[in-house]
Amino acid sequence: MSIRGLFLFIGIFALFAPAYGAPLTRANTEYVESALYADRAGFAPGETTWFALRQDVRDGWHVFWINPGDAGLPLDLNWSLPDGFIVGDILHPAPDYIPVGALASYAHEGAPVFLVPVTAPANAVIGDTIDVAINASWQACEDICVPEETLYEFSLPVRAPEDAPASENRLQFVAARLEQPEPLTLPSEFRRAGEAYELAIEDWQGDAARDVFFFPEEQGLTAPAAAQTAQFSDGVLVVAMKPGWTGGPVGEMLRGVLRIGDGANTQAFAIEARVAPGTARTVADAAPAITAPAGNVGVMLILAFFGGLILNAMPCVFPILFVKAASLLASAQHDPKITRAHGAVYGAGVVATFAAIGAVLIALRAGGEQLGWGFHLQSPAVIGFSAYILFAVGLSLAGVYAVGESITGAGDTLTKKPGAAGAFFTGVLAVAVAAPCIGPLLAAPMGAALTQPAPISMLIFITMALGLASPFVAITFVPGLGRFLPKPGPWMAIFKQALAFPVFAAAAYFVWVFARQTGDASLGGLLSGLVLLALAAWLFEQSKGEGTRALIIRGASALAIALALAPLFSARPAAATTTVEHYGTLGAEPYDAAAIGAYNGEGRPVFAIFTAAWCVTCQADKLTIFSSDALASAIERENGVVMVADWTLRDPAISAALERLGAFGVPFYAYYGPDGTVTALPPPISKRDIIALFEGAPNRNQD
Repeated sequence: MSIRGLFLFIGIFALFAPAYGAPLTRANTEYVESALYADRAGFAPGETTWFALRQDVRDGWHVFWINPGDAGLPLDLNWSLPDGFIVGDILHPAPDYIPVGALASYAHEGAPVFLVPVTAPANAVIGDTIDVAINASWQACEDICVPEETLYEFSLPVRAPEDAPASENRLQFVAARLEQPEPLTLPSEFRRAGEAYELAIEDWQGDAARDVFFFPEEQGLTAPAAAQTAQFSDGVLVVAMKPGWTGGPVGEMLRGVLRIGDGANTQAFAIEARVAPGTARTVADAAPAITAPAGNVGVMLILAFFGGLILNAMPCVFPILFVKAASLLASAQHDPKITRAHGAVYGAGVVATFAAIGAVLIALRAGGEQLGWGFHLQSPAVIGFSAYILFAVGLSLAGVYAVGESITGAGDTLTKKPGAAGAFFTGVLAVAVAAPCIGPLLAAPMGAALTQPAPISMLIFITMALGLASPFVAITFVPGLGRFLPKPGPWMAIFKQALAFPVFAAAAYFVWVFARQTGDASLGGLLSGLVLLALAAWLFEQSKGEGTRALIIRGASALAIALALAPLFSARPAAATTTVEHYGTLGAEPYDAAAIGAYNGEGRPVFAIFTAAWCVTCQADKLTIFSSDALASAIERENGVVMVADWTLRDPAISAALERLGAFGVPFYAYYGPDGTVTALPPPISKRDIIALFEGAPNRNQD
């Protein structure tokens, strides 16, 4: 208490000091005005410089503490600094308890200040200038929650310690530290007590405190909205709280903040409590209700190959490959050797693309990122570009423009370098447009690929690629297989144009996904881009020939393409929705891990649908399985709840939930029974499977 009194004295003095000086940088988002300050005029070799991020939050809104409570994302700062600089943890001010209906948030209102220490390396060169970039993201909430992000950029010199004095913000940093919870060094223990958790603090001075609340740093450990009670006996303060959904703390020590009192009399203490034997869970306990079936790698490789093989029949893949196959078969009579070479180059394009995506995914997951297959499709820019590519392919098939020679003359160009490049990039395009169609047959090998050591994971990715590439490559190496295809003739020109329409349909699907990810404003830009792309294709066709006129028209075509690409770079993800979504007659709530525990506590089973707009199989399940009136009636009879975990955009909470379930992509489904059991359901599933789960569940709310 004496330390706090000293800080209080300094803090009162700080009230009469000037306000914060000039910040290093500012950034204003829709709901938060933020400014970044340093406590000294530069870095000093081997010493620590503190940074303060002040966020002025709009009235009625809040941002989140380390543990956000029932829902939300805390502040995340991704620093870009030279090697050797060490960034410490973000120090949050003491959190507030903010009720939100039947739920609760652990958050900050007003103008919270977050402190971050950065230590310069001992060999930092005095006189150098250090460029710093910080990618910051957080969530601001009122009745709705809006993810926000910004970039802070600034430079600070490296100075000798005596030449890097404290800045004019010194006293304000003291005031910010005063808002930090005071370390409590009294012996404390976190333990189970029947159906509750208890935090016991020994040698407590005084009587039982009123208005006591413990905020654990570990999310999901306690029920955020549940009341807590405190009792004092024989010098021990005991705070009782309701368990959450995790099943226990991880590790031997538990950190958190104990708030006592209300209003101006509030005190906050940082606590590190010993976890009593039998209370902690291991990481393995918290892991997946199921695990990827990795025990038999041979089975996974077989599934991976045949899953990749079936991707050839997808409506966005088949037209592209059919036309290319017909082209190569027509050319085989000119030079079968070169035809085989181009088949091999196409296969190399498929394998290289699968391997590249797999390598990036494995590397990011090894670095701690929670990603699954389809992570690239969570980017609006990638989705928009995919729509452009498919639209351009459709225009070519429809005859608006042509690149290279006709099918009958394709053999004359196969010896040229552009032909080989075309075969390679046909393979790249096949993987790009097949990605949203990865469904039931690839769910198991994909999950295995992301849980195995890197060499086995890469082998599974490459096997999927071989499955996708095999029909096309087989036809080029065994021309006799061509007898199973119709003979070339004038009909192919008409059929080629007809194939443009499923490709246009695939492009329209990507446009719909883009609209789900970004909203109406960005959609207008994408549609304008498609018009410009059509203009560019038409101009390109008009530019055939030589001379100044052709060059001018080609330049106009290139300009139209550049203007079409501009909306992709300005597209921003839309705010997360909190509204009920309808799956047929089923009303589905947004996924909320904490709310699942609350529903289960009431005896209500929960069925979670992990889905994404860019997942074709997910949309097929929505239109078939979940549109069933019989399914809706069965769930309603059992007083069940349906939740939708929409992974269309990146969502760390959904990624973490999928990982706990042993899944690494969508679609995926999970049943949370009222008795606490979790049943993970990889695809394919049927409505009969779901009904059987609900009808086998005890419903405590039924008479």
